[in-house]
Order: sequence, then structure tokens, then C-alpha cells
Amino acid sequence: MTALNRDCLWEIFTNLEHDKKSLHGALLVNRLWCEVAVQFLWRKPFRFLYTCSKFCRCSEQKRRMKVKKFLATLTTILAHKHTASSVNIQDLIIWTTAPLTTFAYTDFIRHLDIHDLVWALHDGVEYLRSQRFLMDFQCSSKPFFSEITWSTSSITWAESLFQKMACDLCRLLVLYCSNLSHLSIDMVNTKWSEDKQRCTSLPSISFWITVNEIPNEILLIPTYTGSQNCLSQLVEFTWGATHWTSNFLDALSKITHHLRKLVIDMSNFGRDESRKDAKRLSTLIKVQNCLQEIKFIKCKFRILPSIMEGLRTQAKTLRIFYFQGIVKDWSIFSEVKHLTNLREIIFSHANFQCNEVNMIEQSYFPHLTKLSFNVCCFRDQTILPELIVQHSGKTLRTFTLTRYYYPEHNFIPQVITTVANYCQNLVHLEIYVDRREFQQLMLLFASCPLLEKVKLTGNPDVADELFLRIANQELSNLKELFIDAQWRFCAKSLEIFIVKSRAPLKSLVFRYSPDFSDAHLEVLFRYLKEHLHRLHIGTDKRFSKGFLEKAKETIVDFRYKLNGQVHEPVWL
Repeated sequence: MTALNRDCLWEIFTNLEHDKKSLHGALLVNRLWCEVAVQFLWRKPFRFLYTCSKFCRCSEQKRRMKVKKFLATLTTILAHKHTASSVNIQDLIIWTTAPLTTFAYTDFIRHLDIHDLVWALHDGVEYLRSQRFLMDFQCSSKPFFSEITWSTSSITWAESLFQKMACDLCRLLVLYCSNLSHLSIDMVNTKWSEDKQRCTSLPSISFWITVNEIPNEILLIPTYTGSQNCLSQLVEFTWGATHWTSNFLDALSKITHHLRKLVIDMSNFGRDESRKDAKRLSTLIKVQNCLQEIKFIKCKFRILPSIMEGLRTQAKTLRIFYFQGIVKDWSIFSEVKHLTNLREIIFSHANFQCNEVNMIEQSYFPHLTKLSFNVCCFRDQTILPELIVQHSGKTLRTFTLTRYYYPEHNFIPQVITTVANYCQNLVHLEIYVDRREFQQLMLLFASCPLLEKVKLTGNPDVADELFLRIANQELSNLKELFIDAQWRFCAKSLEIFIVKSRAPLKSLVFRYSPDFSDAHLEVLFRYLKEHLHRLHIGTDKRFSKGFLEKAKETIVDFRYKLNGQVHEPVWL
């Protein structure tokens, strides 16, 4: 491994770019490994600053000490680079106690999150204040603090210092981070929190948002000298601020024209949003030359039409459209129907309150490969995914329709039959199924011979009938099966399904199958021992010691949880 060249190491570390622990270990192998690993560690240093292993035990003081050391390193690099007089580097002199660094780390920064930057400065100032460091500087009346408002309250003085340093640090970052490709104001940090990577010593995100806002000194980043060089090559921008900043959006629209991904997240917005500023977001969309992916997360329906006006200008390049939230008295398909080059359409937790049928009937997406509706509510008996599948299902490779709702309980949807009739090239299927739709699912398996990955969800039920019906189809490509429903089935039904379908299963997950027992395990060992690499089981039954040992020996990724433990979020 140590003999690998730089290009090989780069490919390997690309797969580890979110694994801070592994990257830190790589620093100690040799100089080449160190040179490559350090570039990944400094790609998004402010985010890594607050990235911890799951359920970390960091204290507030330990976190702030780590931040102080990081800021000392960062400002030392900037101090050695800076020779111009546009920024008074002495305002940051309290940090520059670190020795000259081996690498110019600022050259490696690719991702800057403004929310993380605010946290870092806040923690750094609080650490110095807790150590009475600021009081000592205040009493010494150092000349480079002449612009700071003095007060008998150390807290007020610290806040003034925070604002001053925020302004100066941002000015230096835009001057010397010319390789920046990702900019975000990610107030929610959804993915970060879901992955349990956020340091547990931080206050809850909602608390931070309601108590502190991002200082204007930081939101002026696109207006500072050097921003043209720093922000002109951005390829991804996430907008999730809790308040509108017109100057920020106007300045960014003038210098950033090469975004490939734009995320507009209003999860924590109040009720003070304005249509004028929504049009500024629309302008940001319009001025892009090659926008390929756009995400709308909980955007307010009052201003959503104004923001989405810019979508038509991106019809040639836009490939991925993601939407989460409620649509009220307005059809988002009035704009989406013009995006005929879309490859992926994804709706999550969406409530369609407007009649979308006429819009969708006019829509055709000839290149569509992925269609996903995750936990959605439809207004009437017309299930919207059916209409899209009827017009654009021929090219679909992935179809997802998890839990969904419609007005009448006696109505039996025909979505599964529609997918079977129009999506013969389907490879990946995730769908909600109840007993009334078992026959439809059998038709789908018969009509889609290319299926490789299937995830089934549903209400608690007995699934023997389903396994026996599917067994009549040859599933020669099915490699992954995930049952995310509380279904009961006997070992004999499972055996018939495996033997007759001839599915070369490599991955099996039974999220919670109450009756899964030693007899079921024996079937899997007998027929799938040469193929199965992943087996996750949640059950009420306790496996015998012999079967557990055999499973651990023969299956690379084996997990087993008894009822009462399976609902722990970390086990699957």
C-alpha cells in the first residue's frame, strides 16, 4: 500500500473524504500519504472542525480549545500570505501564536460553510474570554484594537471583537481561497445531522438559529475585494439562511455563473420572506450557464412561483429536480413540464394540494431514468406518478413510491400495474405494497426482468402468499432484497421463493420480521451461502448460538437485533 503513487492514493482517499478518522491515520504513514490526505482534510475545514464520531463525548471547553488551535493555524497562514494593506492583519494577531505551517492549507479549501464559520469564530472568542485572555488584552489597550468599542462589560467587548474579526477573516479568505468550489449557508445541516457526525457538545441547531443570526460582516463576502477570483468558479451553492440578504444575492449573481448544483432550503425561515428577494434567487438561477441540479426544500408557497420563474432558462442543462414541501393553490408542474431534459425527478414529503393532473398530462421527459415519490399525499384518486410513468416510463431505471396517501380508503391504486406495463427497463424498485396489491406486484416482477434491487414497505401482514406468487417468476438479476415491513412468513415460503426464482441474492435485509428464526437461517445457509454477503435481521425470535456463530463466519456483513432493539436508529 505504501508504494502506491499519488494518482492511486487520490482515488482511494476520494472514497474516504468524509471519514476524518481514516484521513488522520493516513497522515502518519509517510510523506506522500500525508501530502494527499492533508488536502482532503482541508477541503472543508470548518465542517470537519465540528465533525465527530457517532455519539462523541466532547465537552464545550474541549471543543472551543480545538477551535482556538485551528484559528491560530489558519490566521498564521493568512498572516504570512498577506502583504497588502486592505486588511489590518493585526486585528487577528491574538490567534497567530502557531508556528509557520508545513503546508499552505488555505490552497486546499474547496468548501466554505458560512454557518460553520460563524460557529468557529463564536467558539474561538468564547474560549479566549473564558480564559480571561480578552480581559488582559482589553486592559493593555493594544493599538490594533483601536477600532473596537470599549466597554466595562467583557461580553459586549467580545461581541465587538467577534464582528471585527469576522469581517477581517472573511476578507482574507476571499483573497486567498481561489480554489473554492462549494459555498453554503447550511443552517439546518440536514445530512450532517442524519449521519450522526455533528459534535454532540454543540447546542441544538434550532436553538442557535433562534438566538443568533449570521453577522452582516460575513454575509458581505461576495462584495469583498477578491470575491470575483474566489467565487467565480463555484459549482455548488446551498442557501439556507434564516433571513433574506439582498446584497448577498445581488453580488453573488454578478460573479457566479457556473453553478452546477443549487439548493434552496427554507426549513427555518420565518414569515418575513419577500417576493422581491425571491426574485433575486430567481435571478441567480437565470444567470447560470450550466445548472444541472436544483433542490427546493420547504420553500414557502407564497414566494415559490417567483423563485421558480428562472427554471425555464435552465431547461437545456437541468438534469435533477428535487422538491420537498407543500404545494398550495399552485402547480409546480407548470414550470417542471418545461424541463424536458430531466434525468431525475424526486419528491419527498410533498403534499399536492392543487390539481396537477392537467399539467402532468402535458409533460414528457424522454430521458427520465429516476422517478421518486417518498411519503406524499395526493388530492384525488389519480396518483400522479402513474401519469408520469405512462408518458415517460420507457427509460426509467429507478422508481420509488414509498408510503403515500389518497382520500378514499376503498380505492385500490393501480400504480404497480402501470409500472409493470410501461417500465420494462426498471433496475431499482422501492414501493409500498399492501395485501390487495400482491397480485400486481407479481405482474411487475414478470414484466421487469432486469430488476436488481427491490425494497418493499407495507403494513404488518402475513406475506407467505407474496413469496409463493413471486417464486413463479425467474429473477435471475435480483441481487438485493429489502423488506421494510412487519411481515410474517414461514421458512418454507422463503425456501420456495429462493429455489424457484433462482435469485442470486447478495444482500438480504428483513427490517423487522417477527417470526424469523433458526429455520429461516438454515434455508439461507443451504441455498445462498455462496452468494450472500449482507444479512440484516430484526425479529422476536432468539437465534441459537450455533447458527449465530455460523452466520458471523460465513456472512461478511451480518447484523441481528431482537424485538425492542430493532428500532434503534443506528442498527440499519
